[in-house]
Amino acid sequence: MSATALAVDLGSSSGRIIAGTLVDGVVTEVEIHRFAHRAEMLDGYLCWDLDLIWDQVVIGLREAVRRFPDAASVSVDTWGVDVVPLDAEGRRLTPGRAYRDERTVRTLDAFRERLSDERAWALTGIAPATINSANQLFAFLSEEPETAAATDQVLFLPDYFTFLLSGQRRWSRSHASTSGLCAPGANDWATEVFDALGIPRTWMGELTAEHDVVGHCIVEGLEQLTVVRAGAHDSACAVHALQRADEGETFFLSCGSWSVLGVLRDEPLLSDEARALGLTNEARGDAGVRPLFNITGLWILQECQRQWAAEGAESGIVELVAMAEESDSLGLQIDPDEPGYAAPGDMVARVTADLVAQGAPRQIGQGQLVRALLESFAARYARGVADLAALTGSPASQLNLVGGGSRNQLLCELTAKALGIPVVAGPAEASTLGSLLAQFEVMGRLRPSERGTVIEATASTRKYVP
Repeated sequence: MSATALAVDLGSSSGRIIAGTLVDGVVTEVEIHRFAHRAEMLDGYLCWDLDLIWDQVVIGLREAVRRFPDAASVSVDTWGVDVVPLDAEGRRLTPGRAYRDERTVRTLDAFRERLSDERAWALTGIAPATINSANQLFAFLSEEPETAAATDQVLFLPDYFTFLLSGQRRWSRSHASTSGLCAPGANDWATEVFDALGIPRTWMGELTAEHDVVGHCIVEGLEQLTVVRAGAHDSACAVHALQRADEGETFFLSCGSWSVLGVLRDEPLLSDEARALGLTNEARGDAGVRPLFNITGLWILQECQRQWAAEGAESGIVELVAMAEESDSLGLQIDPDEPGYAAPGDMVARVTADLVAQGAPRQIGQGQLVRALLESFAARYARGVADLAALTGSPASQLNLVGGGSRNQLLCELTAKALGIPVVAGPAEASTLGSLLAQFEVMGRLRPSERGTVIEATASTRKYVP
């Protein structure tokens, strides 16, 4: 007997609809539809085109059902922190505000007057950041008071698309855990945060665990599908596809636009040392947590690629990495955690200026610049793993590296060298595999105890040793 599920995996630069079929303990994935999107300025705010994303999701799902008529379930996962305000009729009130919009910077001082960074950490276990949903909602109240007054409820982004598919509103634990609005461990809301910031508590419904059935799909042509929450946050899905370490802690790196470096645990890490290091405690799709560092990662390189493409220079990632492999190291690094690297703009100039200030020549070739970036990322990962090992008291024996970065051989080699431990790279599309596995479990087609065997039989991995 076979089973087929559909994963809607939405990243901050592209979206994909994947059909996964489970046969004899192996999941076979077929990419049905892929589309690009990006945030654009609209009426003074940086926004996602949610209408375009939704239209593309429906196109992809209809094609998936046509090609896989036995498909039984569907689940949506997205990047973190972004929210969608709805009126009493369930209509969206604003375009999809993007987490990189500067409104949260403009309102940061007022935010901190109401809620200090130290207090925010104590109440949530989440590292203070302008991208957090709490900051976004405070900026929404501050800058758009009339629209905020018309808001009945606010959904997190994956829950909004789940609402469009099913007509049911949910507040998913894994995604809510990124918001700065939940108590540590993300099993309840942090009411004091709502009160301090003036965010109506009625905007959020009951915070609920995932890996459950939401209901039947209400979209025309897709009524055969059962809508499932298999992990609303893409990183929560990704860690569901990890092979757990035989002994000690399981350390992971989800390497995409953001680098999410963490460890799998049952309880959050809430020490003063964890707060000082900028640790954030996010939830998994199951009952556990994933203490982690959110690192500005391949986004920096992607911004350089966009700039080079606009200038007519080489911009393909395969070609750029090949150039980096052939280039001598500058022996210099940037700090990806510097706030300036998180914002869009002339990234090539920023990186170059940083390297020149450390003694690099004023003219840096593309290959050397890319190599310096990859070396910088590897060094940051090594620091992060060392910090996590100190916080947990458990040294890392290997690092599981998933996501698009797992295809970058040079990055994997540099990371293994910097860490001094093996790096197991893959699966590249861990979010979709994790979503599919959770859906099979929810639908009764796979026992949780069988998951590790299926991952081992399905996932394509490669080990890099120091």
